[in-house]
Amino acid sequence: MLILIHGEDTYASRQYLEKLTDQFNTKHAASGGAVEVFDAEEGTWEQLAAHLTAAGLFSTKKLVISKGVLENKEVRDSLADFLDTHEVGADTSLVVYHAGVADKRLKLVPRLAREQYSKEFALPSEREMPGAIQRVARSLGASIEPKAASLLAGMIGTDTWRARNEVAKLAALENPVTAHSVTRLVHASTQENIWKFVDALSSGDKKTALSLVDAQLAASEAPQQFLGMIIRQTRLLLALHGAEGSDAMLASELKLNPFVVQKTRVQSGRFTVKRLVGMYHALARLDRALKETRGEPRLLFAVLVDSIVR
Repeated sequence: MLILIHGEDTYASRQYLEKLTDQFNTKHAASGGAVEVFDAEEGTWEQLAAHLTAAGLFSTKKLVISKGVLENKEVRDSLADFLDTHEVGADTSLVVYHAGVADKRLKLVPRLAREQYSKEFALPSEREMPGAIQRVARSLGASIEPKAASLLAGMIGTDTWRARNEVAKLAALENPVTAHSVTRLVHASTQENIWKFVDALSSGDKKTALSLVDAQLAASEAPQQFLGMIIRQTRLLLALHGAEGSDAMLASELKLNPFVVQKTRVQSGRFTVKRLVGMYHALARLDRALKETRGEPRLLFAVLVDSIVR
């Protein structure tokens, strides 16, 4: 059996991997079945081949979990060639796990993707996130009220790992989790507020942009640190404006989370390059003003917003 597990939602993909592992152990561990792990970052093709072909005196079930295969060209190509001429034994199951979206241009990927138990896990959309949060709660043996799930989704975006951590924290205090607890104990991430800030600028919404500035400064966010994140996001908007290639490929080149690339590419399409360059220069002026302590930070940010949203 061959299985490819991949996708932007690495929380869901890890859950699926753990589910398959648990099912295998439940069914085969007592009769000598074994789970073997191969990491292509440290291992060689010969070592993976040994996992796939080695057999003991008595035939036993084996689950081989391989990681990093798609990033290692020698191992990846050798496995693809091997599968062209060999069948993995009936007693051996091979899982190729990739933390991200697999590049479908690679020969090995479509070969594995058509297998019965292969799955790609896309990040839930913002609309789907409340339901995803409720599923996370159930997986933890807890529950969360629909209103609380919607509120939490609005605060954390589509970060499923953070959803898991926040629900676990909240459920330890009360079960079911209520909207009141979410309001009191969860804070929107700075990154999510940066995206919302840029969205407000692109749509000309000064009120929302300034309310986000107020929220960050009220949360003791150092003005220079907050500005630094906006500058970084603007650089990414420029870098990804009109960029070609898949989110996964660009994420690899820029060393970013594929979700960040996807979100930023969508945002960049709402600006012209000329407007982004002007925005970058305005941010540079604010940076100098903050460093030289030329004015109260909130007022300086208001001037920035006004200069961008005309």
